[in-house]
Amino acid sequence: MKLLEAMRAYDYEQVIVLNNNASGLRGFIVIHDTTRGPALGGIRVRPYADEEEALTDGLRLARAMSYKAAMADLPCGGGKAVVIESSDWDREQAMRTLGRFIESLRGRFRTGRDLGVTEEDLRILREETHYVGCEGVESDEYTALGVIEGMRACLDHLAGAAEPSANPFSGITVAVQGVGRVGWAIARRLSEAGARVIVADVDERRARAAERAFAAQVVSPEMIYEAPADVFCPCAVGGVITERTIALLRARVIAGSANNVLADDALGWMLWERGVLYAPDYVINAGALIHGANVSLKGKRENEAEVRRIYERVREILMLAEQQRMPTNLVADHLAESRLKAAKTYRDLFWGEAGDVSGGCCA
Repeated sequence: MKLLEAMRAYDYEQVIVLNNNASGLRGFIVIHDTTRGPALGGIRVRPYADEEEALTDGLRLARAMSYKAAMADLPCGGGKAVVIESSDWDREQAMRTLGRFIESLRGRFRTGRDLGVTEEDLRILREETHYVGCEGVESDEYTALGVIEGMRACLDHLAGAAEPSANPFSGITVAVQGVGRVGWAIARRLSEAGARVIVADVDERRARAAERAFAAQVVSPEMIYEAPADVFCPCAVGGVITERTIALLRARVIAGSANNVLADDALGWMLWERGVLYAPDYVINAGALIHGANVSLKGKRENEAEVRRIYERVREILMLAEQQRMPTNLVADHLAESRLKAAKTYRDLFWGEAGDVSGGCCA
């Protein structure tokens, strides 16, 4: 990868390479855009194959966070920390080192939990930096609420409903891929609304727990794509929508909490041609960011009404996609980019403030 060329393509501000031989820490902090405020985004820890895979993931995720914040009209931009998990590292010391790197940015980058980060990691990080926050069940529930609202918007659009329907979930089937913290909350809400739930998870124990809790049907991770469902709800890793999986899909709606669901943006055209409604992931999974940004930057702890506005944003995107005969992911990208500062100067960048001890945000 030619890093500067990749950064220039989407106007990234900064990529910080992380290395500490004593702890084995390797990774990157990617700051995409701070023209609306500090960069918010989670920490992802994975056994990446190599540094290029980690950097590519960080770049995509950081840009998605900027778009997510812009679409939610939040006073912040997007960033991401990606850490290469290793069998021979000292995890505790690596987290402490990462925390100190984050603290040195003085709030320019504020963070929280993403895939692979444990409660113990968070405890250690908080001992080293003020800029980690918005964790726990509360965040998961806000993310789940946003996904449900985005899904509701898609179902109402398919039904031609002019106004939000009371309960479009009764009697429909949703295939939930991944029943971790957020996937579980989504499955619970769907079950309570009268939907039939099909689940798959690489951890069969979680899938069986969902079977018991929600009378869910369990299928293998390989079979979830072709499950007989109205909605496919990806709640695990990104990049799961490919040419192969699109050919398998039986659902008419894709709406889930995973980041970067499309393996390639061009796949939006394939979905559009097949008549599959795709709720852009960074629009509908923004619940935790909306809550975290409001807590961190405004001190506002009750954010359900703002998260429910995701319904209106998705309906707008679906309407514009229909009018412009374009895939929903491209429509969302254009809307988000129009809200970022197109011609920023060095004076537009957010550089943090000494003594600022606000928390971060997960995503």
